[in-house]
Amino acid sequence: MPIRWIAVARDVSIVVGLVMVSSFASAQIIQAMGEEVTALPIGLSNFFWGTVGFTISGSFAGVQRFKHLLIVAVGLWLISFVNVAMGLTPLPIWVAGFLLILAMMGLGGALSYLFVRTPQVVSSVPSDPKSPPLN
Repeated sequence: MPIRWIAVARDVSIVVGLVMVSSFASAQIIQAMGEEVTALPIGLSNFFWGTVGFTISGSFAGVQRFKHLLIVAVGLWLISFVNVAMGLTPLPIWVAGFLLILAMMGLGGALSYLFVRTPQVVSSVPSDPKSPPLN
């Protein structure tokens, strides 16, 4: 299966958009409640909405879902390097963050099967009438 780069860009955009909006919204809500913004609620929000993003992406993917999601995960991870470049995240944390992205990808990909099943490939070769059915 060739890589559909347009679909990868779409899905990376979906996950990045959900994570960015959720980070901003979480920080605003926490500040509005008069609390200090810490990494834990922002991280939990990112994990939840990142998983939702991968679920949506997996639902769009169709065949070879996890291959597509892995490419999306690498894209998300590479884009998150902006945080290192801006001095917001230390390099070792960014490198280890790929494990968290893989966890979101795996959970979101698995959840996507609840919404859209993988299409079955139908063979165009006529079956032998003497062979038993494949049940």
